[in-house]
Amino acid sequence: MSEAARAKRAAALEEKKKRLEQLKARRQATAAAARLSTSNSLAGGNNLDELIDGLLRTAAPVIPGQAPPQPPTPVPATPTNGAVVSEFSTPLQPGSGANVIFQQTPQQFVTTPLPPVPAVETFTFGTQTDVEELPDDPTDDNDQDSDKEEDEDTTHQNGDGGPHGMTPEELSIVPDAKFLSPEERDVEVKSAHFSAFLNTASKKVERLLGAPVLADLLVDADYTGEDEDISEEKSSKGKLVSAHHTFEAPKWTATRDVTDLEWSPIHRELFLASYHTPSAGIGGAAASSLPLSAVDPSITASSASLAPRSGELQSDGLAVVWSLAMPTRPEHIFTCGSPVLSCRFHPTEPALVVGGCQSGQVVVWDVRAGRLPVQRSSLATVAKANSHSHPICAMELVEGGSGMVTAATDGRLNFWSLANLRDPAESLMVGENISSLAVAPEGNAIIVGDEMGSLHTILASASAATSKKGTPSKKISARAGASKRPIRILGTPAALSETGEEGNNPNHFGMVTAVATKLLPRNDTTIRAMSRGFLRGSSGLVLSTGVDWTTKLWAPAYTDQPLLSFLSHSYDYMCDVQWCVSPAHPSIFATASSNGTLGLWNLSSSLDEAMSGTEGIVVDGSSLNKIKWSADGRRILVASGDKVHVLGMSEEVWKVKGDEEARMMSNLTSRGYLQADE
Repeated sequence: MSEAARAKRAAALEEKKKRLEQLKARRQATAAAARLSTSNSLAGGNNLDELIDGLLRTAAPVIPGQAPPQPPTPVPATPTNGAVVSEFSTPLQPGSGANVIFQQTPQQFVTTPLPPVPAVETFTFGTQTDVEELPDDPTDDNDQDSDKEEDEDTTHQNGDGGPHGMTPEELSIVPDAKFLSPEERDVEVKSAHFSAFLNTASKKVERLLGAPVLADLLVDADYTGEDEDISEEKSSKGKLVSAHHTFEAPKWTATRDVTDLEWSPIHRELFLASYHTPSAGIGGAAASSLPLSAVDPSITASSASLAPRSGELQSDGLAVVWSLAMPTRPEHIFTCGSPVLSCRFHPTEPALVVGGCQSGQVVVWDVRAGRLPVQRSSLATVAKANSHSHPICAMELVEGGSGMVTAATDGRLNFWSLANLRDPAESLMVGENISSLAVAPEGNAIIVGDEMGSLHTILASASAATSKKGTPSKKISARAGASKRPIRILGTPAALSETGEEGNNPNHFGMVTAVATKLLPRNDTTIRAMSRGFLRGSSGLVLSTGVDWTTKLWAPAYTDQPLLSFLSHSYDYMCDVQWCVSPAHPSIFATASSNGTLGLWNLSSSLDEAMSGTEGIVVDGSSLNKIKWSADGRRILVASGDKVHVLGMSEEVWKVKGDEEARMMSNLTSRGYLQADE
């Protein structure tokens, strides 16, 4: 340390000592004044003037380092009104807390300036070092936890709180738990109140447990490219399918076959499936040989309950509402005394479900009213010959959802108003055994396939049957009768040879298993050209499948002959076909085969080869019954036996790749299948 620093530090210490001596002297003076005032008060009594005079005559204490106080300065006194004035005025010392000197004259004040107060200087010593990040002390958390435990123990000991925040007085009022006997427990478990609570609570828990499944199907995901060394079959499926989940309830649906599928138009996580009669009962016995106890319709069980009543497991028909969040538990279960062959959600009433039965009846279920139907259509009688007397094989919504059309296997078409499903508003006989049905957009033209392999078109009015030049079609059938709906047969032999022999038959060689038309967007206001009751362009294209291993593409607005035939390389009959209903993918459709494979086609990419390859996508080892696309085109329902598979499509399928509609129409016109619109 340098000499200058040492001298500076010594001076600072000396200054500090002086300040300490001043503080000690000030404290001694204060104590002496206090003792003097106490002695005067004890000796002098109550004479205030003498006390003040004594204080004024007392010499100021000597403070080291300061000059001694000057003697009092005489001040001339002028008596006023007989007041007594002191002869001397003593200035107060610094630090006494007063700046004004009062004389004994109450009307005169004399101010005297105080001596200057010495400035106070301070200093700080410190050492600068680097900041080190020390690890957290683990004992801090332990100390906090122990403090919390001590607080809780103290609270309980003091009686401030107990279980659920109740005081001991409140706990004494709560009755003790009652233990039920086995008989009482069975009664409580079977009660309606407990059953409703258990159904509601368990369904909420299962929805939460099924959240990953719901996210896997609804959230966009693409798992392509994860493994490049897999087989060709798995590579095809992995490239097109991003998720696969199976929905089944063996207790209810075992040994049954799915007959129809439908997505909810309101809740995208719900879908509807109808089931046929079980092939065998419990223990392998035939279902028809099991005795069924009578069921009182007035005491119906909730549709949300899984507990069946007597005989409900052997009901001839079922309609089940599934949620994507619960693969093993249905959302609602509906029963019927006849096998349910077709089903639809009510378009305007979310709580209603409509089904077509093998008995020919149209039934309506309400989720608020239990499992049994709340309404049934009339059976066919002599007085009501228009009602169905044969199985209803298909049903579709028409007129924007305000009406419905049903088809029976005897060739009868019935048109219904959704406001009255007891009796049909209109009836029509096609004349052939109908096996499938579809409704074309815009013009509400109906296309049905029969068991002989032909397609029939039923137009909304006779004016819609005129051709592009305005002349009636020669293939209009006279079977329309009083309904005033003309019928045209598609796929008749193209020509007769010169020898009189029939030419090639373009129809299916066997039953038509499915017919598919396109759906227009709900808010689409585009004006499209129509011809012969069908839209021109890609919106008027129709697909059909049959047991002859083929899928055919039709354009009824242009010609009555099929444009293309897609052959199944596995030589298995085709069960169903569906256009992708998403308006963003007008060229994609799917086919279901009896060998358990799903085929995906994109006509904008190729007219000869499927996206899924020649082998297709293997969904299940058994035959596929039905398929149904979701509204956004990212999921597809596939029915196989009593199981419903939900496949999430990958980005390779649902991602829009330019103007697919224009490319598809260009492929068809470039090969001469269609004529370009003028």
